Amino acid sequence: MENSGSLNKEKNFISAVIYVKNNESTVNDFLRKIDEVFHKNFTTYEFVIINDASEDNSVSKIKSISETINGNVTVINLPYKHGIETAMLAGVEFAIGDFVYEFDSTIIDYNLELIMELYNTTLDGNDIVAASPSNSINFSSKIFYKYLNNISRLNMSLTTETFRIVSRRALNRVLRSKEKLRYRKALYHYSGFNSKTIFYEGINTGNRRSNLSVGEKFNLASDVLVSFSDIGTKLPLRISIIFATISLVTIIYTIYSYFTVENIQPGWTTTMMFISVSFTGLFFVLAVISKYINVLLYELQDKPRYIYKSVDRFSSK
Repeated sequence: MENSGSLNKEKNFISAVIYVKNNESTVNDFLRKIDEVFHKNFTTYEFVIINDASEDNSVSKIKSISETINGNVTVINLPYKHGIETAMLAGVEFAIGDFVYEFDSTIIDYNLELIMELYNTTLDGNDIVAASPSNSINFSSKIFYKYLNNISRLNMSLTTETFRIVSRRALNRVLRSKEKLRYRKALYHYSGFNSKTIFYEGINTGNRRSNLSVGEKFNLASDVLVSFSDIGTKLPLRISIIFATISLVTIIYTIYSYFTVENIQPGWTTTMMFISVSFTGLFFVLAVISKYINVLLYELQDKPRYIYKSVDRFSSK
């Protein structure tokens, strides 16, 4: 006979997809705390951990803690670094839960009650619910999201997110998308399902760090801007207007110099200035076009988005 504690638990099956990249110092404590929350509130759940080619003892730590926690643990080992977006895609496609939590980091800078607050918010009719820190968003992230939200094809309100929960029906729609660039925040927004962001006051914010290098951030930002905004069509138009203005000013200056300046090589100054500015703008436009071509080629190539090295299942149950 089922005990009264089990009767009060949520019956939906829960998956927690967790990104790990050299997190041996934090992964055990993270799993233990999340397991306590899940065990208290859910009847059945699983942990799907994406090991993005960690070079430390993260997997050994996970195997050790798996023997003491209640949830089943599956570790997906990737043979080389895929990056957080692609790696998390591998995890959510592997997960089987009715609701899927996505944890991009093993740093906990929020009260654990927030985990269930997100779940309860989905029961109110929201298929995607994210947690966002209100006090620990760095300046570059603010600028990026502000710019992306302003130039996106839809009126998006993206911001830095710590973790989120997604319903199975919303996840299925996103997974069926043909987009090769799986920037989850934007894809969930475009899915058409109700979404909500819950803001919280971050604690121990100094411990949080990004899993992306500066170069990876730049590449992701440029890919996202090209794929989810109209920057590629708006920018060349604006540059054309700028060049038209420069050309007009140059013509006026040339005519003025011709009639007022003595002993000047006719047209030399203006020609050199115009050529310099024109070539700068030309190469900038070519850079934008080349980025579009790169994305188009990636979309046309039917390459797998990720490769499994191995799958380890740890469970003492």
